[in-house]
Amino acid sequence: MSWIDVLMKDPVGASLIDTQTHRANFVISPSEFHRADIVPRLTWESVKFAAAAKKGVPNEPGLYAFVVRVPFDGLPPHGWVLYIGQAGDGSSAATLKSRFGQYLRDKRVRNRAAIFYMLNAWDGNLDFFYAPLPTRKADLEELETQLLGAFRPPFTDRTYPAAYMSPRHAF
Repeated sequence: MSWIDVLMKDPVGASLIDTQTHRANFVISPSEFHRADIVPRLTWESVKFAAAAKKGVPNEPGLYAFVVRVPFDGLPPHGWVLYIGQAGDGSSAATLKSRFGQYLRDKRVRNRAAIFYMLNAWDGNLDFFYAPLPTRKADLEELETQLLGAFRPPFTDRTYPAAYMSPRHAF
């Protein structure tokens, strides 16, 4: 059974297929980028999102992002942030490696329809970016919120603070 067939058996999953067939809406706003005050400066690394890459992901807390990249030769390198998350804040023992492993499972089992869709619709074109922050565990949630406000990734299911919302989204 294909991943699309799995989603079609679920009302939420079926709505993703019907309305988004391999599409996602993005907010690209320079004013939002400049609003983010990311301190400390993050050092991002990436691996292809594939089981073989898990061994290269550190067993530390930090921030991560799924980015879809266009795989065509002859085009300038570019991609879009689909999802941002954090692993191992003060209330969690999760690590970047363990979160990577959870997403490998989420790709096979439809626990969260939107994540299942994201991982399968762009299979082979997803990179897992990560920024380890072992000494800043208490800051992970605030840093994640700033990144979410700057990028508004379409598959992160999160309510943004009022400071990140435009007035038209307030009501």
